[in-house]
Amino acid sequence: MPAHATTDPGTDATSAHQPPVCAGCGGLMRFEPRSGALACVACGGQTVLPEGGTVAREAALAEQDYEAALEQRAGNEPAIEPQVVTCPQCGAHTHFDPNVMASTCAFCTAPLSSVQAQAERLIRPQAVLPFRLDDAAARLAFQRWIDSRWFAPNALRQAVRAPEGLRGAYLPAWSFDARTDTAYAGDRGTHRVEVSARTDAQGRVVTERRTVTDWERVRGEVRHDFDDVIVAASNSLPASRDQVLGEVPVALLQPYDPALLAGFTVEAYQLGLRPAFATAREHFMLPVLREAVRRDIGGDEQRIVQMSPRFSEVRFRHLLLPVWLVHYRWQGERCQVVVNGHSGAVMGERPWSAWKIGSAVVLGLLAVALATWWSGLGQSF
Repeated sequence: MPAHATTDPGTDATSAHQPPVCAGCGGLMRFEPRSGALACVACGGQTVLPEGGTVAREAALAEQDYEAALEQRAGNEPAIEPQVVTCPQCGAHTHFDPNVMASTCAFCTAPLSSVQAQAERLIRPQAVLPFRLDDAAARLAFQRWIDSRWFAPNALRQAVRAPEGLRGAYLPAWSFDARTDTAYAGDRGTHRVEVSARTDAQGRVVTERRTVTDWERVRGEVRHDFDDVIVAASNSLPASRDQVLGEVPVALLQPYDPALLAGFTVEAYQLGLRPAFATAREHFMLPVLREAVRRDIGGDEQRIVQMSPRFSEVRFRHLLLPVWLVHYRWQGERCQVVVNGHSGAVMGERPWSAWKIGSAVVLGLLAVALATWWSGLGQSF
């Protein structure tokens, strides 16, 4: 669990950043994904968030200079230690897990935000992709995902009727832009068909065709600009589940506003700026550059002998992306499922039914055998 509460007055607690307050009753407010407004946890009253102007939005979302940030030693801070935060509404002490900057009071569910934790990160979030799915929609997406697992055991659908530990969280991510100029050396292969004739043992002339590849050494340079390459910066998601974040709709990003985060867990970045760009380079950019070089080489086949990419004008943004983290238990094991809080995409751990997989393999083999038999039967007439 991300937090738990205690009313022990002797706990060494840090102060919480004051969350938005209801104008009607003074109660604390939290962001409601369905309406896109703030809702009071006490009286239910809503407050519509103001929309900023286009110029102000563009200025807030402008990318930052990567090299300048590294010179300031930003983006390489140590992990944030567990925090104990005092709730301004009920006075209970809530324990934050490591690297958590905001969450909810485990006693009264009021939004909490740690001033001390936020101060331990030099790079502040610039942009937020707000939640569109509330907890009910996330549960529905989870249930549909469970129901659509064809090769899962039948008992799974009956056993998992409701997830445990459903938690809405904003996970940190980096977005990178870069200009690249890549010098390369390679070989271009061009296919041609050679035709030859020979006489077989019966004295008949047999014509044979074979494809031959002629190779030519080529050199060149390609330019490619990368825009908004996303790298997750949280350890809450295994690498295999980072894909659920998907492509970020940049046009829907909102300038950072604490009101958008009210009521959700917010994590600080755990993957620093330099290693995050290394990940973007190795896992996303270099594969794209290899394909660009192959296209530039041309021909029917390509061999890349040497490729020397130069990166310049690297810029970045620090984003917060919405997810619902869901857990369920199956045969004593705790399984994690991640629901994208904006698109509803789902990815996670699931059990497999050996019986269903074996049956599918057998049916597939029978289908192949039947098709082969039918084909042979048709040729006999």
